[in-house]
Amino acid sequence: MVRSMYAAIAGLKTHQSKMDVIGNNISNCNTYGYKSSRAAFQEAMYTTTSHAAGGTNSFGGTNAAQVGYGCKLASIDKLFEASTPAATGKSSDVMITGNGFFLVGNKLPTGVGGVNPEQGSTENGDVANQQDITSLLLTRVGNFGVDEDGFIVDSQGYVVYGFTYPEAQQVYPIPEGASISHNNLMPLRVPLQKADGTNVQGDDGKPPEVTIAFDPSGTVTAKVAGGETITIGEIALANVPNTGGLEMGTGSYYTIGNNTGVVEAFQPGDGNTARLQPSCLEMANVDIANEFAEMITTQRGFQANTRIVTVTDQMLEELVSMKR
Repeated sequence: MVRSMYAAIAGLKTHQSKMDVIGNNISNCNTYGYKSSRAAFQEAMYTTTSHAAGGTNSFGGTNAAQVGYGCKLASIDKLFEASTPAATGKSSDVMITGNGFFLVGNKLPTGVGGVNPEQGSTENGDVANQQDITSLLLTRVGNFGVDEDGFIVDSQGYVVYGFTYPEAQQVYPIPEGASISHNNLMPLRVPLQKADGTNVQGDDGKPPEVTIAFDPSGTVTAKVAGGETITIGEIALANVPNTGGLEMGTGSYYTIGNNTGVVEAFQPGDGNTARLQPSCLEMANVDIANEFAEMITTQRGFQANTRIVTVTDQMLEELVSMKR
């Protein structure tokens, strides 16, 4: 008799977990770049009271008889469908219109030549001592800016990685004939020094404020002192074969896990990545109507399981009260 009690308790715990997922989705309905989650149930273990038996010359076969012990949480899946753009009017904001993730992380340690665009390798062509791409974080939120050292950073201070001019050496104008290298990821940085070695200073002796902008193909431009606009590189997008294998970290960041497949970085629009939409951020892909419908069914499922607990308790009470 108490099996029904355990089944109901398992159902209560599972429905509570689903309600936690729904609550998190609704809580983040206005969070830029948020991807909603869903909780999936599956049956828990069974007790077999009788096994299946085949037929004989005299009798027919019999089926197995099994009693279940409720349900359990099968998975919590992230839904990575692209959402709609929210126009911000800020040139340093950028949105991915489909597949792909921005790559951000800490600045490169001394002696490290860059980050390999392909997972699992630390040397590519003429660039040695590269870090693996798993050392970086992935995000869908493209609210970027420029710090005092000229690095393009996100709202948490992580530098943004992309493809740059190896010959430029962080100076401008870009040397004639220079080309962007696509075999090495580097922090994107606005040059604060001219080719003749003089620093670019503002009126107060500090580096001037610069304005960055992105185009749909990922090209990053900056307006520097004197109003000159220069190209500093291309922002990179990571293609993740199995987005379900990503692990959510703090904030809007994902880490590359063991089941993502081989992650590679490309220019936007290449390698199954999407193009960009400048001056926009991606809205959360939470469907409020669907979340409220799921909330109602989850609440009723939780309520039904509490009734099983109540009725089972009443039956046990009747049992212990048989002899008075």
